[in-house]
Amino acid sequence: MLNAMINLESQGGDKKYIIPYLTGNIFFIVAGIGILLLIVLLILHNRKSRAFKALSGQKEELAEDYQTLENSYEEAVNTRNQYQLKNEELKKSNEKLKKTAYTDLLTQLPNRYALTELVDNVMLTLRNEEVVALMYIDVDDFKQITDNLGHSYGDELLIDITHRLKQSIDENDYLSRLGSDEFVILTQNFTDIGEYEAKIKKILKVFEYPFVLSLKEYFVTVSIGIAMAPKDGKTTQVLLKSADTAMYSAKMTGKNTFTYFKPDMNDRIMEKIQNQAELRRAIEKKEFVVYYQPQIDLKTGKITGFEALVRWEHAEKGVLKPSQFIKLSEETGLIVPIGLMVMEEALRQLKGWQDQGYKDLTMSINTSVRQLKDNDFYQKVKEIIERIGVNPANIELEITESSALQESEHARHVIEALNELGISFALDDFGTGYSSMNYLKLYPISNIKMDKSFLDTLFTDDFNKSIIESTIALVQSMNLTVTAEGIESCEQEDFLKSARCNKAQGYLYSEALPAEQADAYLISNR
Repeated sequence: MLNAMINLESQGGDKKYIIPYLTGNIFFIVAGIGILLLIVLLILHNRKSRAFKALSGQKEELAEDYQTLENSYEEAVNTRNQYQLKNEELKKSNEKLKKTAYTDLLTQLPNRYALTELVDNVMLTLRNEEVVALMYIDVDDFKQITDNLGHSYGDELLIDITHRLKQSIDENDYLSRLGSDEFVILTQNFTDIGEYEAKIKKILKVFEYPFVLSLKEYFVTVSIGIAMAPKDGKTTQVLLKSADTAMYSAKMTGKNTFTYFKPDMNDRIMEKIQNQAELRRAIEKKEFVVYYQPQIDLKTGKITGFEALVRWEHAEKGVLKPSQFIKLSEETGLIVPIGLMVMEEALRQLKGWQDQGYKDLTMSINTSVRQLKDNDFYQKVKEIIERIGVNPANIELEITESSALQESEHARHVIEALNELGISFALDDFGTGYSSMNYLKLYPISNIKMDKSFLDTLFTDDFNKSIIESTIALVQSMNLTVTAEGIESCEQEDFLKSARCNKAQGYLYSEALPAEQADAYLISNR
């Protein structure tokens, strides 16, 4: 088309040069196009720049978001770690609390809660023909040790006992401390009674050796009760109660032994509990009275004094002698108030006789080792003497050989202190136990009372007569007097006179008498 335009211009005559014109137009067109392109490029560049800037901003925002997310993740990880740490600490704390709750702090043995939980589980899973044995161990006279030496030595003794018990049991036995001086051994899969009794005897055997407390040796025994599941109880509480009942029965039979549970034991225990309640009521109602048995000088035939003997005027059973309630009163500790009541009543009677002119009469009063171990015994005796105004030189307290065997540092100090007040002491029941002359060195004894059972052998043969004569002579050579108890015949009296025994008492002269009858007897023998 451009060529055509050029040709037409040439045919019209004069030639016109239109190329520059066209070239100029093309230049402008090209320039326009270039400008347009430049504008487009600028627009595109501008858009690209804005897009790049937007992208950079988004990248920065993403980077910031990523950093925030990373920080949040780190915080979450730290929180999780802290939570896990706290959880572990909580678990350890719970385990520690559980151990504390289920462990005896003194002996580090499982305690009552741990034992109960274990036995509960055992009883729930007990199979047919399976037997479980529960051994209930109680330390005999533990309270006396703590009263005399203090609770720190009692704790030391319990730790030593724990060690000895651990040495006596098998790996599968479960030893726990139930409380105070009570221990329990649980034996599962019980099969052989012979092996089990061998274990019990092994436990008793380890207590034959003394414990060293406060630099002194002490012999301690235990009483053991055994109950079997399911025969003696199908629940933990019933099984423990049965074993406890058996242990209590073992104590009643003399301690330092073991007893299997029997259903009729509950009846005996209930009877004993009832008797204890009656004893307490008797003290409150003042049902205990004092009887007096005269003591005779074998040389002159005159009354030298009386032995005060307690009687219980029971509302239903009548007058009961000491043999029917003294043992129970000693076990329960009620002998202390009963003994003080007897002492006060006897000394009032002695003061009355002395005011009547019987200045040389002596009042002998039985004193148990339980009384001597009482922390307030010395002070209470002193207060009674001062309140009544009686001369201590006319008071004789009798202690038995069995009491001497249970030698206590505190008891000896009390005896020595009372002796310093002017009170004399007699060794009662001489001849029934060890009859060791060593007691005469340990205690300020001034009188030996020969027991009736010792004198009952008097006429069986001449050898026994020689023993009695020699004993009397030996005791008197130590500047002590001898009183023979339980004299019932003139033949016994004649022999004792020939053996130069000092004093005697018994049915030959008089039984124990109420105060009024004793007063009449004294007047008739003036």
